[in-house]
Amino acid sequence: MISLVLLAIKDMKRRWGLILVLILLFTIVFASFLTLFSHYRSASRLYANLEQDWLVVGNSDGLSEIHGSRITPLVRDQLIASGYEDPIPEIHQIVGTNLANGTLMRGIRLEDYRKTNSFTMVSGVPLEAGNPSRLTMIGETLARTREVGVGDDLLLRGRKFTVVGIFQTGSIQDNEAWISLSDAQTLLNYGEDVSLYLIPDTGPLQMGDEWMEDILISQRGETGSMFGSSITAFFNYFGVLGILLGIATAISMTNLLWRLAYLRRHEFGILRSVGFGFKSLSVYFFVQSGFIVVTGIVLGILLAVFFIFSLLKTFSAFGFGVSPNFEPLLFLGMTLLALVFFLVSSIPPLVSIYKKSIPELLGRN
Repeated sequence: MISLVLLAIKDMKRRWGLILVLILLFTIVFASFLTLFSHYRSASRLYANLEQDWLVVGNSDGLSEIHGSRITPLVRDQLIASGYEDPIPEIHQIVGTNLANGTLMRGIRLEDYRKTNSFTMVSGVPLEAGNPSRLTMIGETLARTREVGVGDDLLLRGRKFTVVGIFQTGSIQDNEAWISLSDAQTLLNYGEDVSLYLIPDTGPLQMGDEWMEDILISQRGETGSMFGSSITAFFNYFGVLGILLGIATAISMTNLLWRLAYLRRHEFGILRSVGFGFKSLSVYFFVQSGFIVVTGIVLGILLAVFFIFSLLKTFSAFGFGVSPNFEPLLFLGMTLLALVFFLVSSIPPLVSIYKKSIPELLGRN
């Protein structure tokens, strides 16, 4: 057994260039999948949150929580007449020239926005009733992708707003800049109009109702889920490319390790002839595959961390920021990936060598 371990190490030293190439191939694959999966899990978590306690009253296009909806105070009057004591107005708009450089802006009533939002302050202070105009609190993802901190200015439709706080919700709202409702109405020239009204999910109106003319009742968070499906599809596309890269790398590793073992076929023939069986021969292949995979995992983690926290710090998809999410399911998936590469690169060449007869290995046929 020790002799096979030493033989595997000796061959790796002799063919160090080949082993280095295999390590680099697996490092790139592992880092790519770790980066991709961590962002995919984040997108799935951030953009799939539906809030059951509140309904959205907005335009029938279903995009009132993101962009373009505009309804008059008449809707509020009708809601009050329908039994809703205090419909909560909000303005939602993408301010910018397109989705890529736009900013999700949300206008809120400062005296009661905490009723409808659960958030944690990362730094700074939240907006309070009585604050002066041109103040904003922004989501953690927006702060990271725009590299903006507390005390900095954020441009919204060409006007400077001072950032007083950075919050985190764990949802699409982490991409938003919150300002007062009056500031939003002034900024967009909305007058008394708003984008939507929030009402409790306990009254006569139900999700899916088309109410009044061109007014739709939807579940809060539904619009974010619509955009989330596009973002996860974006990652799925790159996931397919990653799988193809992984398959090509696995085939290369298997072929090159088999070629390395084939150069030692005479030694394997001698070992077989003196009683070394399948389990003993597997040590040779497991040592080499294990060294490549373990080294590739370590280097892959370092490479992924470099990309995620340096080059991809400001990454966004379709204008929506996505942060990496490191959770147990991610580590389970990466463990399975490493195990698959280990088995695929070691088992086929092991079986191929073992199935050859001793005369074939010794070159006597």
